Amino acid sequence: MGTFNRFRQNLKRTPILYRIAIGNAVVIAIGAVGGTYITRLLADRAADWWLILIFLGIGTTLSVVMNFWIIKNALRPLTDLSARVVQVQNGDGQIDPQLLGPTDPDVYQLAATLDSLVKQLNERNQELRALSERAINALEEERKQIALTLHDDTGQSLSMLIINLERLEDHLPENEDVIKEKLVATRELAQETLSNLRKIVYGLRPSILDDLGLIPAIRWYARTNLEEAGMRLKIDANGDVGPLPSPLNSTLFRIAQEAINNILRHSQAKIVVIKLSKVGDQIQLEVQDDGKGFDLNFERGEALQQQHLGLLGMQERAELVGGSTWVSSLPGRGTQIRVNVPYMPPGGVQIE
Repeated sequence: MGTFNRFRQNLKRTPILYRIAIGNAVVIAIGAVGGTYITRLLADRAADWWLILIFLGIGTTLSVVMNFWIIKNALRPLTDLSARVVQVQNGDGQIDPQLLGPTDPDVYQLAATLDSLVKQLNERNQELRALSERAINALEEERKQIALTLHDDTGQSLSMLIINLERLEDHLPENEDVIKEKLVATRELAQETLSNLRKIVYGLRPSILDDLGLIPAIRWYARTNLEEAGMRLKIDANGDVGPLPSPLNSTLFRIAQEAINNILRHSQAKIVVIKLSKVGDQIQLEVQDDGKGFDLNFERGEALQQQHLGLLGMQERAELVGGSTWVSSLPGRGTQIRVNVPYMPPGGVQIE
């Protein structure tokens, strides 16, 4: 038994080409010996053609079956490797050549090369993700600083300018109508500039997000933009969401912001529904519209070519906090975006 097992192990390490050649040689040898024996057996009954045909059919069938079995077993290492590749593609397991056991040296080398490539790809993905996280965090911090600077410096300066213009209006003589009209026009221009500045500041980093939390921030941004564009808005926010840490607040708000901007730019929707809820140990954000929709596969290809990275940006932001993104859209049937991220309280410990 030990000799037979050693023979099997050595056979598994034999290259596939040699295994197939040996197997075919065995089939040919058995066919030759069997054919010779049957020929001698039927030499005296040559007139029985039906018997010859029966043995010919049996011999051919056996040869085909044996050849199929030999080739199937010879190619088994490739089949095992293919199964491992499919598992890795589905995110389960790795291409470790040691897991294949004793195998063809060429298949072993192929598995080792694929395993090395997969590991390098994973390392590069981790590096890119780390760089992406740093870039997003730096962008959020920069937005926050710019928003504070515009609010505290430029905003205050514009406010003082408006106050001073109002005082000048009050001190003008009654007969200076031309100057008064110019002062009024200048004050109104300053007020409009201040209003636009506040929109820019809130777009960069809405203070309501830090002061009141995620739900009020999303509600404010959606109403400000969607309802002003004439769309009907429905917001369904679950009170179980509770306070969230700043990174999670920023991530979900930016995803909602991008989804709302996409609706404004592309959807031509009439109704928009936004849902935010706690589902198990996940925070779920869902944005749905009844707009014109799009071909999802085509859009992904075009996004990479034309640098329209809205959906990819949402996915990247969600993955950086351990979440996932699901998008469904068909031309003429609207779009639905669902984002799930692990729930973390303000202390930063994930709730299981």
